[in-house]
Order: sequence, then structure tokens, then C-alpha cells
Amino acid sequence: MIEKIYKKPATYVVIIGLIVTVYLFSTLLDFADEGNLVMVLLTSVSIGIVAFFITRTLKQQKMIDIYKK
Repeated sequence: MIEKIYKKPATYVVIIGLIVTVYLFSTLLDFADEGNLVMVLLTSVSIGIVAFFITRTLKQQKMIDIYKK
């Protein structure tokens, strides 16, 4: 499944990651208003995981472009 993501254009990966991150950040703020520390921590970890996969995908796409030349 990850190999399919690596072959998508970078703009699609960034846009999808941005949408997911915005949703997670808004839920993080909702949990913070409720005072739920555990869910705030879990949501912040989820945002970090999404950011990790976005950067990993962009790096992999850049490596594929380098090796094609």
C-alpha cells in the first residue's frame, strides 16, 4: 500500500496530508477545551505520524527521480 503512495504526485500527497493534519489539529483543540489530556497527547502523536509519512513519501519520490536520471 505504501508503494502506491510513493508513486502519487507530490501535490496530492501534500494536499491529503494537509487535510488530515487540519482535521487532527481541530480535534486536538476540541480535546484541549474539554481538558482531556490523554486524547490531546494521542492526537499530537497522530499529527507527528502524518507529518513523518508526508516527509518520507516526499523523500522517496525525490530518490526515485534521482535514480531515474
